[in-house]
Amino acid sequence: MPSPSRTNLRLLIGFIVSAAAIYLSIRKVDFSALWTSLQSANYFFLIPAVASQCSCFVFKGAGWRYLLLPAKKAVRLSSATSVLIIGLMVNDFFPAKMGELARAYLMGERENLSKSLCLSTILVEHLLDVLVLMTFLLILLPFVAIPSWLRTGGTLVGFLALVMIGFLFFMMRREEKFLNWMDRLLIHFPGRFRKKAQGILRDVVQGLRVVTGRYVFYAFAAILGMWLLVFLVAYLIMVAFGLFLPLHASVMVTIFTAFGKILPSSPGGIGTFHYLVIVVLMAFGVGKETALGYAIVLHGFGFLVEVSLGIALLFSGNLSLGRIARRTEEAP
Repeated sequence: MPSPSRTNLRLLIGFIVSAAAIYLSIRKVDFSALWTSLQSANYFFLIPAVASQCSCFVFKGAGWRYLLLPAKKAVRLSSATSVLIIGLMVNDFFPAKMGELARAYLMGERENLSKSLCLSTILVEHLLDVLVLMTFLLILLPFVAIPSWLRTGGTLVGFLALVMIGFLFFMMRREEKFLNWMDRLLIHFPGRFRKKAQGILRDVVQGLRVVTGRYVFYAFAAILGMWLLVFLVAYLIMVAFGLFLPLHASVMVTIFTAFGKILPSSPGGIGTFHYLVIVVLMAFGVGKETALGYAIVLHGFGFLVEVSLGIALLFSGNLSLGRIARRTEEAP
């Protein structure tokens, strides 16, 4: 695990970035107009948005389950989905993407799998996320006049993910050579460390092996379905604010807020999420106050749904957020 000093430094940087993003989000905002936009929104549209959001979790859980199937055929969809939701909730409260570590820990405990293996499948899942979003981004970029820095940043993230997927595929096609090379490298380390590192490495490779089989295509299809539902959620909340924009406006908001999670920020992406939404919507001619109101509701909606379901799942599983965080920090 990272040292406390490095963790604290990352947390400090995240809060600084979030504070800067909050400042940019509220700079020159007419707060009376912001309040009016929040009051005048038709929150009835949140009802179908809740149903769509819950369906997102099931599709995402199904995608992760497919990535785990090469390691264990009997992985349950209910386990993958519930662990996913709890992990999202942990990310809402804790920094440094601790939710991903929590997911690996909980799935390993529930399904008797290596935590390292589970974590490697989460890596593949995130790469598939970026691949799906990158596909939509490349299709839509010619039709949207967003700032050049946002266009360049989004494209770069997508291509890096594509390169990494290609590298993993190449590496898994030469799995034995890769493991032999790592064994020769680790021979220079003390015996106890070497054996532990070799065990973790083999678990990671087992999780990454899915990129060479058919299950990765099933996972891609499930994740594609999940993102289509996320686009729908973003669009429904736009309609709630009277923003009858082209459908691809919700797609662009979703893409850049998802890519924005790579940036250091406070837990939950407060500030960075809102600023990216404002930048994208202003490119579609939306006023800053309305864009900020939409960002507040979109972010708060996702937070409340994830936290409500996460707490319910914690109680049903006789778990506690504090215990999960402690065990996650202690896990190798």
